[in-house]
Formats: sequence, C-alpha cells, structure tokens
Amino acid sequence: MTGNTAVEPIGPSLEALPPAELQQIPPRERVQDQLHKILASRTFARSKELCRFLQFAVEQKLRNRAVRLKEYLIGVTVFERGESFNPGTDPIVRVQARRLRSKLTLYYETEGCADSVLVELPCGGYVPEFRLRSAASFVTRATIETTRTDARRSLVVLPFVNMGTEENERVSDGLTEELIYVLSGNTDLRVVARTSAFHFKGKTDDIRSIGERLGVDALVEGSVRSDGNRFRISAGLIDVRDGGLLWSGVYEQTADEIFTLQKDISERIAKSIEAHLMPVLAAQPPATAAFVPTI
Repeated sequence: MTGNTAVEPIGPSLEALPPAELQQIPPRERVQDQLHKILASRTFARSKELCRFLQFAVEQKLRNRAVRLKEYLIGVTVFERGESFNPGTDPIVRVQARRLRSKLTLYYETEGCADSVLVELPCGGYVPEFRLRSAASFVTRATIETTRTDARRSLVVLPFVNMGTEENERVSDGLTEELIYVLSGNTDLRVVARTSAFHFKGKTDDIRSIGERLGVDALVEGSVRSDGNRFRISAGLIDVRDGGLLWSGVYEQTADEIFTLQKDISERIAKSIEAHLMPVLAAQPPATAAFVPTI
C-alpha cells in the first residue's frame, strides 16, 4: 500500500497470505468502529468488566499483530488482581473469557446479525481475531429469533453460610451442591457450575460485581443454623441488577439423615426460585406448607 491515507489490514503477516484470505481481513479503522459498536450495544451494556476485557484485547492486537496475551497480564491489567495474581488458583480470566465468547456470539446473533466485521475470541487463547463476514453468512433478525434456543434466565447459587459449628460445614456445602444440581435439571435455567460458585465461598464481594463477573441475572444466597438435629435454613433470591430481593424464605426441619434434609430443602427452595424467575411457572405457586416467608 502507498499514500498517506492507506489503511493497514489487521491480521497475520500480510505477505504470507494468499489474495483470497487477504480480502477477508478488515481494515484497522473498521475494526475500531466495530469495537465501539459492540461496546455500546445492549448486549454489553451491563458487562463493564467484559467491555474492558474486549477493549484491552482488541487494542493490543491492533497495536501488534503478533501479540501474545497471557493470563497473568490480563488478570493484573484488566481485572486489577495485583502483582500477586496466580492464574493457577484464581480462574477469573478463564471464566471471563468464556463469558466474553458467549456475549460475542449472542451479540452477532441479535443486534449484530447484519454487521460485516466479526470480532472473535477463539477458544484456547485470549488474542482476538478479525474478519469480514461473507455475504452468504448473513441472516435476518427474524431467522435468528426463531432459531435461538439459549434465551434462558441465569443464576448462581453462592455457598450457603454455616452459622453453627464446624461440623455443620458439610451440611451447608452439601445443601449448596444439591440446590445447584436440582436447578440445573431445569432446562429453562442456566446455572453456574459448582467450581465457579464456590470460588466466592467466605468472600464478601458486592452482589452486582459477582453478577457481572459471572454473567447472571440472579443470585441465590442463604445460611444454615442448627440446634442438635433441628435445622433452620434461610434462602434468598436477589436481582443482580439492583441488588433487590426477589424472594426469601425460611425452612425449619428436624432430620437425622443429612442427605435427606439436603435433598428435601433444596427441592423446595428450587420450586420457589423457579416460580419467581420464570413467568411460565409463575402461575404455579410454590409449595408453602413447610416454610415461613420473610417478606
């Protein structure tokens, strides 16, 4: 290219690319415009950390086509983890990268279904790729809306807090795992996996920050108290957008068999959560025989 107005394409070594592939690489200015469009979209409106992640990755790639983005650099620069950040024990970058890939897919299936420049984050790495969408791949919004299947409500069950002796820790942890398992059986809900949920055990992160990091609509938290073989379990469903309480309940039950207690209580909590999160189920009131609502 010659002249002061030439725009350099972004991608691998240009000399090594055949003409057909070179035509698929968008110019730098179009990538920048596409980035700004994505960051301003409704899809990314509530995901400030993902916006920072995407902007950092794209800008680094635009500066250096051969850049190699490491997990440590992203954790320290984007997520402000500090110099002691250890990617082996803190999965924040991997978790957020999965969220970013899902968000980009959702964006291009909805708001960006007619966009010609694609920004992608390939699995197994953190360096974005840019390409032009071929005319044959364009689809209408109506087609997308009829074929999309993952419009599910999403939530995370935080580890229930043990308010009793150390021996009760297995009760609170087991109840959390059982509730995750039961809710995961509902195909209309997307439930964050146990590993990611238990990352927040014993921590006091802001609810809205947790919701943003995990990309969920709602959060479940609770506590377990005991007196002998009598247990009192509190649970609450929180909207991560504003921290508002959507539902809460208190369950009291005497049990000699812990597994039975965990299964019984988790199933009753799950019914209440489903009724408050899903409009279709809202017409079916949750069972109320064995718990006393706190609101």
